[in-house]
Amino acid sequence: MGVELKKITHKDIDDFKLIQKWNNDNSIKYLLRPNFKEGEIEDITLEELIEGTRINEYKHTYMIVKNDRKVGFVTIDTNFKMLFNECDDTAWISICVGDNKCRGIGLKVMKLLEDKVRELGKNKIELGVFEYNTKAINFYKKNGYKAIGKSENFVYYNENWYSDIRMEKQINL
Repeated sequence: MGVELKKITHKDIDDFKLIQKWNNDNSIKYLLRPNFKEGEIEDITLEELIEGTRINEYKHTYMIVKNDRKVGFVTIDTNFKMLFNECDDTAWISICVGDNKCRGIGLKVMKLLEDKVRELGKNKIELGVFEYNTKAINFYKKNGYKAIGKSENFVYYNENWYSDIRMEKQINL
């Protein structure tokens, strides 16, 4: 199975259109983005996605490519301002396998993502996962991530408030 990460920039409009599609997909958007208010989460615009990458030199975006087909994306932020444990050697990551036929590639994507983080000179990864996303929590635990804290009543989903669980993993340079 040929899976790779291909770096994109704010100029890769077609890639950001795919990212926008996945970010606004009702079946997964509540797993990807926090909803900070009661009611439905608002769709993200193409301009918001592109601007977020353009203005943040520390945010690296990669398309997940499987057998020459774009199936998802990952981001790495090497200067994330809201880390649970503030530390210069920590990168913040996010992962989205948007093509539901390819959701079984998570282990390979995680290995590639950890390699990219090492290439960027970081030796620790932090991420946030909403407490209702038990599948992702179990996946991260199986891959060596440990819970380090949580923010109570952080995200609104399905008429309830849920916590954001912060997890981290030490990786060797």
